[in-house]
Amino acid sequence: MGQGLSNGLLGLLLWGCFSGVAQAIPGESVSTVEAWIDAHPTLRPNPNERLVVNRAETPARRFTFRATVIPVAGLSPGLELRRIIRTEETRLVNIVDGVSQLQLEEAIRAIYDAAIYNDYRRAQIVYTYPDPAFGALTGEPSWRQGELREGDRFGYWVERIVDQNGFAAVGEVSVFLKEDLPDLQADLIEKSLR
Repeated sequence: MGQGLSNGLLGLLLWGCFSGVAQAIPGESVSTVEAWIDAHPTLRPNPNERLVVNRAETPARRFTFRATVIPVAGLSPGLELRRIIRTEETRLVNIVDGVSQLQLEEAIRAIYDAAIYNDYRRAQIVYTYPDPAFGALTGEPSWRQGELREGDRFGYWVERIVDQNGFAAVGEVSVFLKEDLPDLQADLIEKSLR
């Protein structure tokens, strides 16, 4: 990973180690999460950034943190949106050196606190996709590789876009309300059957 982006993740890791309890997690109000993002010493949002923070070392190395009131699986009929954050996503792009699953897991530890990171580590893997042989069988130039986990507190979704050589330039990890896990799992299963 590039030096600048590595330093940014190191800063996130240090923030996680010294910040105490996470102040903004899914289930919190929009205003609470906005205040947390604004005070986060590593995210350092620009004046016009509220729930989305974008950082770019170069066009090839980028980081995005996004909090949203929309469920991780998207909108559905009859859903009543409230001013409560349901999903927080961290997206890493590194076209030069790639993005590993370990780096995505470290982002959880760095952005949140040890309790949430440990909830992720102890979480049960409830769904993985695709089968590792998928790319070789289909001849597709790239595909999505991911897993869903159900923790005691939250649901977790880790996904990377992987090419035939196993290189992933893009990865994303989402922390979301557990109540949204069944809809996301059903959506991913449906897409895999197409």
